[in-house]
Amino acid sequence: MTTEQAKQLLFLYRPSVDAGNAEFAEAIALTQDERELRSWFEQHCAAQTALRDQFRDLPVPPDLAAEILARQRVVVPTFWRQPAWLAAAAAAIVLALGLVLYVWQRPHIPDRFTDFRARMVRDATSRYRMDVMTPDLAVLQQFLGTNGAPVDFVVPDELRDLTLTGGGLQRWRGQKVSMACFDRGDKQMLFLFVVNRAAVKAPPPPTPRVEKVNKLLTASWTRGEWAYLMAGPETSSVFQKQP
Repeated sequence: MTTEQAKQLLFLYRPSVDAGNAEFAEAIALTQDERELRSWFEQHCAAQTALRDQFRDLPVPPDLAAEILARQRVVVPTFWRQPAWLAAAAAAIVLALGLVLYVWQRPHIPDRFTDFRARMVRDATSRYRMDVMTPDLAVLQQFLGTNGAPVDFVVPDELRDLTLTGGGLQRWRGQKVSMACFDRGDKQMLFLFVVNRAAVKAPPPPTPRVEKVNKLLTASWTRGEWAYLMAGPETSSVFQKQP
């Protein structure tokens, strides 16, 4: 998860409601490593708390209900002509408008399969690492299973013809993702990512869908409880076949 993605997700965080919510765990963990993000998050939480407290502190006239019920026509209540109530009403309007703007301007939540695909491709082209170096798929699956990642996934036949070099555990929005890396034979890697289909909105169809994302060509499909993503160089003939 990048700093910008963490900030977009944490923009929706409410300290009084979302504390302990696993959806925010990865983003909150990132604040411990990045000072600027941590400072922004602390200010965000303070602003949320202050907004909640101001709403709670708005006074309610003790005789408001009785006065409304006693009148037979629409009039301006006497308390509205008092400066203190004018100030309180103005504060309430400003806070309400702020809340509306906050909801209206909140960013897109990156929870769709296309967001997952973009994130995995970005990691594959920049910062991926293998937790296990092995040509044995059983060894890799044992590691993934021990760490709670998808394990009983099906490797496409086209990838079985390549040499497995290893793989590891990836994370996306609190979900564990299995990664298997295959050597194409020319120092180019092909990646297979597997995530629970329930962890993404709008998962891919059962029939593989081939699309270019950033610098890689991808194929994505759903089979059983898993959503699959295969990514590699455009020149790979693997994408011309059905997984």
